[in-house]
Amino acid sequence: MADPRIQQQVEDNKNEKEEQEQDYGILLYYKYTTIHNLQNLSDFYHSNCSSLSLLGRVRLSSHGVNVTVGGKLKALKKHIEVLKSNSLFEGTDFKLASCHEPLNDQVAKECGFTSLSIRIVKELVSLSSQALLKSPDISNAGKHLTAAEFHALLQNAGSFSFLVSLFS
Repeated sequence: MADPRIQQQVEDNKNEKEEQEQDYGILLYYKYTTIHNLQNLSDFYHSNCSSLSLLGRVRLSSHGVNVTVGGKLKALKKHIEVLKSNSLFEGTDFKLASCHEPLNDQVAKECGFTSLSIRIVKELVSLSSQALLKSPDISNAGKHLTAAEFHALLQNAGSFSFLVSLFS
């Protein structure tokens, strides 16, 4: 006969996994890259996000994507899996945060998680109140570094090196 403590541990692990699959989360990612067929990408997002019951904001432009969506954690992970199979999203840093409950109605409304909005826009991020006349050239973009790579770079920097933060 199996040890009842082991049986209880197995049952607890199973229950914990089931609870985690019901947890909610928010996913944020962006990718600066050249997109040639915005309508196909828009159709993909409509189909994928709707089938997974994801809500939030998707912005598409000829120079990338900017996405903030929420839903069940299991659905968000499926969304990430599909994106990772597409070379367009190679190297994308997906930021996924979990929570045990869905947002209350007031917070969901303030954060834009009451519907799914997918828009094709000229600018992914507006930097001014006036639209850009010409989209920026992103063909010579910098390389994303992991935390370890960034730390090593700082450790090996010369005395005349400096760091510029581009985040506000």
